[in-house]
Amino acid sequence: MTTKPSMILMGTSQHPDSAQAAQQAGRMIRAQLAPTQSASWALAFCGGRHDREVILQGLRSELGEIAIVGGAAVGTITNNSLGYSGYECSVAAFPASVPKPIIVTVEGLRAGELEAGQQLGAKLRDVSHEGDTVLLFYDSIQAGPPPVLYVGSRLMEGLYQGLGSQPLKLIGAGTVGDFGLTNSYVFDGHQGIKHAVVAAVLPSIVQSHTTIMHGCMPVSSFLEITRIEGAILYELEGRPALDVLSEMTGQRAGQPAADNLSLAITIGEKHGDLYAPYDESAYVNRLILGSNPTDGSVTLFEADFKVGTKVQIMLRDNQVMLESVQKRTRQLLAALDHEKPIFALYVDCAGRSSAFSGAELEEASLLQAELGLELPLLGFYSGVEIAPLLGRSRPLDWTGVLTLFTLLPERG
Repeated sequence: MTTKPSMILMGTSQHPDSAQAAQQAGRMIRAQLAPTQSASWALAFCGGRHDREVILQGLRSELGEIAIVGGAAVGTITNNSLGYSGYECSVAAFPASVPKPIIVTVEGLRAGELEAGQQLGAKLRDVSHEGDTVLLFYDSIQAGPPPVLYVGSRLMEGLYQGLGSQPLKLIGAGTVGDFGLTNSYVFDGHQGIKHAVVAAVLPSIVQSHTTIMHGCMPVSSFLEITRIEGAILYELEGRPALDVLSEMTGQRAGQPAADNLSLAITIGEKHGDLYAPYDESAYVNRLILGSNPTDGSVTLFEADFKVGTKVQIMLRDNQVMLESVQKRTRQLLAALDHEKPIFALYVDCAGRSSAFSGAELEEASLLQAELGLELPLLGFYSGVEIAPLLGRSRPLDWTGVLTLFTLLPERG
């Protein structure tokens, strides 16, 4: 006997008034509920122009005092809507027939990402089971302007230290509320908070199946990092990093275009056999936040590269990005065989939006077309994507992470 898929209920709005947006999204969900049915908890993502507490009040006025997890987003994606005006509010509500998650929050990001990760990992170890799926969202913005970001790689390193040998599927994002990286927050089940990380341990009956969309091609040989401090890359092969990158893109350091390297390239580290044939899934790419002509450095979105790391310059290719969405979505759906997914979650780098990438099509619109209208879809534009890759979950850049959820069959 197979568990009958439970209906995940979707609501969305782009109303500029926070109360109205939340109430519209909540009413859409309430209108789909049967008379005896209620929502038990929800995932919600909202554009940075909204007031987070007003959003929560509006949703609970329609759905009751339920736990709400999620946070800020540049924009949101559902089956039939897509936008990043900053006024989006999209919600997926889960019925009581699907057990609630265990929600764990750590508010200590200011004291250090590594330490916060260790605390979170230890807590997750105590409340999870082998193979459970955990949805993980952290506030990306530490301070600014200019933006100072929390480093996802340090958070994940600490999390695995605290988690020990407990194998979990960790999927999520570093949240941001706008393209300018000026604000962010997470919903921890009760309120919208900053400088925090929240994890929702899904019940073991809920299974996750994830694929990662890429969109970069290597355009250089392997280059050794010879000087780096945190997220600031100073030297490649003993030369100023900005000089090397500018030459590779046909620019001169100091030109205005050299300050827009983030629009054209990423820095990629290939895992596994460095000389194996090209495989997009073997790369972890890092976006470039900015450059400093004075010392020839560039600032990366993450701080996980080290002196001695071999990297390649990766060209951000819009056509490859679009093809990857279609190919990998179809492969993931086919891999489910006869399992019927009940819900789709898409964590999409904000840089992949047409407004930022310059792509002729919204890559998320291709995802919408592949999934259709029957399978409930909630997506949002993020700063950092977190997904299982090469043996452990990692913070990623310039990716789209699609997860399809299924239910284990009943026994007996």
